[in-house]
Amino acid sequence: MSLFEYKKLMILLWKNFTLKRRKVVALVVEMVLTIVFGIILLAIRNFIIIKKIGPFSYNAFPISDVPSFIRSPVTVPYPWELAYVPSKSIVVQNIVENVKRDLNTNMKVIGFSSERAFEDYVKQTNKSKNVLAAIVFDHVFQSSNDPLPLKVKYYLRFSNFKKNNTFGDAFEASSWLTNSLFPSVPPVGPRNQQEESGGSPGYISEGFLLVQHALDKAIMLHHSGSAAEKLLNGVRIFVQRFPYPRHYQDFFYVFADIFIPLVALCIFSLNHLVLIQSIVWEKENRLKEYQLMIGVSNWMMWAAYFFTFLCLYVLTIIFMCIIFFVKASVYLTAARYSFLFFITYLPAVRLLVNSGQMTFKQKLIFCLCCNVAMALGFKYLLDAESNKTGIKWNNIFSSTNLDNFLFAYVLGMFLFDTFLYGLMTWYIEAVFPGQYGVPKPWNFFLRHSYWFGNPPKNQPETIQPKETIENKYFEAEPTDLVAGIQIKHLHKLFILQKNNTIKVAIKDLSLNLYEGQITVLLGHNGAGKSTTLSILSGLYPSTSGKAYIHGYEISEHMTEIRKSLGLCPQQDLLFNYLTVSEHLYFYCVIKGVPRNLHLQEIDNMLSAFNLLEKRDAFSKSLSGGMKRKLSIIVALIGNSKVVILDEPTSGMDPASRRATWDLLKTYKRDRTILLTTHYMDEADALGDRIAIMAKGSLQCCGSSIFLKHLYGVGYHVVMVKESHCKVDEISELIYYHAPTATLESSAGTELSFILPKEYAHRFEALFTALEKRQKNLGIASFGVSITTMEEVFLNKVSIMSQNRNMSSNFERVYSSTLNGTIMFNSGSSLYCQQFRAMFLKRLMFSWRNWKITLIQILGLVVSTFFLFRSSDLVHHDEMTRQMDLNEYGQTIVPFYISGSSDLTTRLLEHLESMLKANNHKLKEVPGNLLDYLRENKECNSLCIIAFSMEVKTDETVFTVLFNNEAYHSPSLSLAVLDNILFMSLSGASASLTVSNKPQPHHDNKVNEGYVFWDMQLGVALLISGFSLLTVTERITKAKHIQFLSGVSVIVYWFSALVHDFIVFLFSCCLLLVMFKYYKIDIYVMDYHFLETMLILTLYGWSAIPLMYLMSFLFSRSSSAYIKLILFNFISGTFTIFIDRILGDATNLSNVTRNFIRNSLLIFPNYNLGKCIGDYTVIYQMKILCTGKKNTEKNIYSLEEHTIGKHLIVMSIAGCLFVLFIFLCDNSLWRLRMFLNQHVYFAIYKKYKKDIISKELSGESQDKDVEFERKRILEHPEELMNSPVLIKELTKIYFTRPVILAVKNISLAVQKKECFGLLGYNGAGKTSTFQILTGEESPTSGDVLIDGFSITKNILKVRSRIGYCPQFDALLEYMTGREIMIMYARVCGVSEHQIHLYVNKHLSSLELEPHADSIIRTYSGGSKRRLSTAIALMGKSSVVFLDEPSTGMDPVARRLLWNTVTNTRESGKAVIITSHSMEECDALCTKVAIMVKGKFMCFGSPQHLKNKFGDIYILKVKVKTEDKLEDFKNFITMTFPDSILKEENQRILNYHVPQKDNCWGKVFGVLEKAKEQFNLEDYSVSQITLEQVFFAFANPVSGLTADDEQQVP
Repeated sequence: MSLFEYKKLMILLWKNFTLKRRKVVALVVEMVLTIVFGIILLAIRNFIIIKKIGPFSYNAFPISDVPSFIRSPVTVPYPWELAYVPSKSIVVQNIVENVKRDLNTNMKVIGFSSERAFEDYVKQTNKSKNVLAAIVFDHVFQSSNDPLPLKVKYYLRFSNFKKNNTFGDAFEASSWLTNSLFPSVPPVGPRNQQEESGGSPGYISEGFLLVQHALDKAIMLHHSGSAAEKLLNGVRIFVQRFPYPRHYQDFFYVFADIFIPLVALCIFSLNHLVLIQSIVWEKENRLKEYQLMIGVSNWMMWAAYFFTFLCLYVLTIIFMCIIFFVKASVYLTAARYSFLFFITYLPAVRLLVNSGQMTFKQKLIFCLCCNVAMALGFKYLLDAESNKTGIKWNNIFSSTNLDNFLFAYVLGMFLFDTFLYGLMTWYIEAVFPGQYGVPKPWNFFLRHSYWFGNPPKNQPETIQPKETIENKYFEAEPTDLVAGIQIKHLHKLFILQKNNTIKVAIKDLSLNLYEGQITVLLGHNGAGKSTTLSILSGLYPSTSGKAYIHGYEISEHMTEIRKSLGLCPQQDLLFNYLTVSEHLYFYCVIKGVPRNLHLQEIDNMLSAFNLLEKRDAFSKSLSGGMKRKLSIIVALIGNSKVVILDEPTSGMDPASRRATWDLLKTYKRDRTILLTTHYMDEADALGDRIAIMAKGSLQCCGSSIFLKHLYGVGYHVVMVKESHCKVDEISELIYYHAPTATLESSAGTELSFILPKEYAHRFEALFTALEKRQKNLGIASFGVSITTMEEVFLNKVSIMSQNRNMSSNFERVYSSTLNGTIMFNSGSSLYCQQFRAMFLKRLMFSWRNWKITLIQILGLVVSTFFLFRSSDLVHHDEMTRQMDLNEYGQTIVPFYISGSSDLTTRLLEHLESMLKANNHKLKEVPGNLLDYLRENKECNSLCIIAFSMEVKTDETVFTVLFNNEAYHSPSLSLAVLDNILFMSLSGASASLTVSNKPQPHHDNKVNEGYVFWDMQLGVALLISGFSLLTVTERITKAKHIQFLSGVSVIVYWFSALVHDFIVFLFSCCLLLVMFKYYKIDIYVMDYHFLETMLILTLYGWSAIPLMYLMSFLFSRSSSAYIKLILFNFISGTFTIFIDRILGDATNLSNVTRNFIRNSLLIFPNYNLGKCIGDYTVIYQMKILCTGKKNTEKNIYSLEEHTIGKHLIVMSIAGCLFVLFIFLCDNSLWRLRMFLNQHVYFAIYKKYKKDIISKELSGESQDKDVEFERKRILEHPEELMNSPVLIKELTKIYFTRPVILAVKNISLAVQKKECFGLLGYNGAGKTSTFQILTGEESPTSGDVLIDGFSITKNILKVRSRIGYCPQFDALLEYMTGREIMIMYARVCGVSEHQIHLYVNKHLSSLELEPHADSIIRTYSGGSKRRLSTAIALMGKSSVVFLDEPSTGMDPVARRLLWNTVTNTRESGKAVIITSHSMEECDALCTKVAIMVKGKFMCFGSPQHLKNKFGDIYILKVKVKTEDKLEDFKNFITMTFPDSILKEENQRILNYHVPQKDNCWGKVFGVLEKAKEQFNLEDYSVSQITLEQVFFAFANPVSGLTADDEQQVP
């Protein structure tokens, strides 16, 4: 690694740690969560009392005792059946008959020819319950007379249905546990400590040992005859379980085995979630690819992620260890997608329970999941702690519990997982980089170029534009400049997966971009601009063609190109929690700026862009304009030689945009800059060369003068009419001087004409005549403007005004046929229509997001199914367990002998030879054997069986002792004794090999005790998904738009609840079907399915509204879904754990216990768990106690361990949650308004009287503003019916410091008026809009919409407002037509007119081609048009448009203007805010410029231009250099006060004062100079509205509004 790469890695680590440190809340939550869970563990540690109990001793009982259920069965028909295989062997028949006689019961003996025949028999209904056991000899008998060999092998096959079951065993699995030697979870103290017989799996209680010994005796009698009979008559055999020493009864370790891995999972899950969010956020916001573009290696980014979060994991682990260690010294010893992280823990649950049944290979495979390995590691750790040995470095390679899987293997698998996950990440990231990035071939790692790269190619020759018949559309290229970017015959095709068609994005593009110039790339949405930029920056590969940047071909040498590439994408690629200076420091290091120049470079850039005061501000706190400035700086910093700027000034106010233009002109020296924009004035001001694309092809290229000369329409003359204006005489005068002039518009007080440029030589006479006859013609004032670049663009892309006129004509015809007959519903029919619209909206969300819906529905069903299935497999895959001591490793076999005889001597010899052959140790105990077994510590783990032999006068008494911690030790101990007895009779070659081979299960029954635990995750997945749409609609403001359209709060939430409840109930029905399939009869038999549905329904009633309520806490839907899944899962799991611990905590008072349990009732998942659990227990007790499935005891009582209380709580909780939802949406706004107006403002007025009198007086120095204010205050009754009336509106944000956002403004907007609210970012425009639309409450003053006060009748005001917010509030899963139909229904349009009504609005903005496409596929401009169309629908009196044309190309923008104008002319009032002064000039009848919350001027656009305009703008292009200086001198002499603003490529830009210079004089002078100085072209225009805006909105030069304190 080079030093430069090391610095990059370090700066990435610095960035990650800084971002993590800045997210204080998340970091604190992680630490607090660790501490909280630790405290919970410590609290549980305190609740669970450690008792010293014991010792335990157990009685011995004769092996021949017949259990009572065999002698007199109750639950099955008498007699029992004893089966045997094979039936054809006479020897076997005789042996089995001897077994029957020995058992001394009336049994029916049935023979089967094969095991398959027997299994088929017991699989029949209830047959398994009749069969006591089956004896299967594992020998091949060729004929019926074949003898039985001395080495006898047989299976005993008992049923899994326990025939001697008790209620205490009802919740245990019906299994012989043959897959395990020991319990997976070590018991606290002796296993089944109250059971003399040892309890499960039931070797003694089920008669297994009885049948085993009877069969062994029969075999011995068969082989030895009378000798065997004599021996067996002289012995008595007893069975006894090991005693257990006095010990500490501490249930904490049993609880910790499951709980601690869950705690660790939950603690780490938050860190994991933050890690995933950080990686995905950077990827989705294109920050990852952007860092790659500027030279960061992919491995560096992953390494930085890894080390950052590894450190945080270590910190978390240290916290956990501290918590555990503190308590360990007192009491002996002692946390997309994140959802997948939690899911991967599920196998661990089964693994912990069934680890003893799994092979070494299976455990290794499971440990490929790190969460399973973690859980297994904790299991070994806790087992070692409970055994008082602990895990140390010297014992990680050894095991004390006969497990072949060691703790060291877990650690090794963690290391292997790290390597495996890293390898998978590296490969997947390279081959599947996602939406952004160039994918590598699948075998990229096999290619030499990947590891060693390719040498750079030589500088290619300059590429000239393609020679075509359209050469006249391409201006000659400069010959003295170097091409920094060269594009040659570039093509890009996209394959649309939806219909498998090919879309041509770029077609044969060839273009040169030169150093020292700014080349502007223009085109309508979809023209191919963004695709071109993406290819040049390495985001997409080209289909064909070449592109070179400084001689490097982009497809082969992107790494080299990125070293000198600067990129400012359309979106701001900034880290929210890095400051401005930290951003620049980060990119300085990445781009290799020397360390000693970092500070200087940062200060220079911040100073140039006026961001010095914001250097320590987080990027998320910056305004949109400031973020764009910072993005531009990032692109320029580090001396980037090639800079790509994609709409760099988008979101900036006009002053900031102008300042940025000046800076870009300065920084273009020695740089090749490619810029795209939708602002045509920006292209005009910045573009040295302007290229226009359409449909992927380059249409023309040249300077703005060149393009205007080709496509310009001429001049626009705009006149302000007086009351006696003579329009006909004005038109006659215009046509006299310019016969082909056209009337552009005559609306309101303005009249405008288009004057063709070829009549420029007559303009002197025309304007002189207009000025002389101005009063007579009724012209208050007039001004002239030249063809704009927008008009050039519109002409060239062939979307001409003719098409727009057709659209306008169509709309006028449509309006005339529809508006007069439109019918709107009201009352109950309106509510029904709104409910239908809201319900269909939810239905479409579920349909279009079917994957999420499937996760919800199948998440419940499938996760429950797999958990049932895994439980089912545990029972069905029981192996054949041979009673072999060797399976337990090297063991010690203690024995005690009293007296001596030949028999005992022979037996001991056989026993010793048998054990020594397999390395077992036979140890004689001289004293009391029971005392030895009780007091010797090693016996509990190393002793499995023991023997006692007592020789009496007439008999020998044998006692076989078994360690009950091993499941199969009873049968094993008897098998060893019977073997040595057989060997003493038949010789050392004789042996008995007995195996337990359980009968097959005959059904799919699942243990009901685990049902709730198996449901938990599925329920969490289902319920949490109902929050997705509510969060999305709230944060995108789609919900607010629906309320403004007239939807009532009740209809909105009721429709959501109905839809989600249907999905919930459908999922519950599928769950019941699964219960039926698995024969969980308790929940589905008879009427019980109704009770189960009642429980689930009431759970849904309480849980779904809770999800809605909790959705208010989140700002991202994905985050809400994941966190609510965790909440539901944890609240269901841990609360039931806590409830069970409370039941065992004897040191708690009843008051405390009841208080904690009642506190848990607020959690619906707790109530569900208690209902399912108690319901299961009650009915299992009834079935076991009575043998009947229906009893009369009421399960709905309010007693403990019944479900009545929980059902009532869920019913009440659902009602309360719904009430809280309505309060949040209805009353919070009023509460905020009350606090603002009557509490905060009252206190503020009392202590800040000077500020109130100075800042909030409302008085203005501008006559027009003051006149409007007085008119409203003095004659309010005359204006009460105005669509909008604003009276002394004030908005103060009571933050620190206090922000005066809106300062006592007054305004009236009448019908057919369009009011433009202008101002810099932070002037108070957004606050004003939020108040007018009901998002924010006013601090004082009032707003009346159609006479209704917004502070008193917000619900009535909402339905009278149409609103297009600044950011599209669209439901992107719907199509354009569907969302329009939804809003038409919400507005109450009669159902039979909806489609006609919607088609009209779609046509008005030319949205029909996209109407049936999903909105998320729309371009930004199309989304804005759709948002505007929605705002214009319904019966609204006023339409608010917040920057409606942002992101639109000029064609779409002109279309929008026409639609808004038609809307205004239809009688509605329109209020608009925009950063485009041209837009306000075109649309507004009145405008106001707002500065720091106040109106600075007020009037029509032309009125303001005439009132404040004092200069002409003169732009001239001189053909030859030799005339340039002469012309400059001429202008200086002719217009002495003129100022040369800009000079570039023989293009001069002057500001000429209007004083003493009328329009006629200026045109006359220039016409004469045209011939004299060989001028190629010239233009003269009036001051623009934008320049008026600059004069008022920013009276102090040098600062832009972005530098002021930001106001919302």
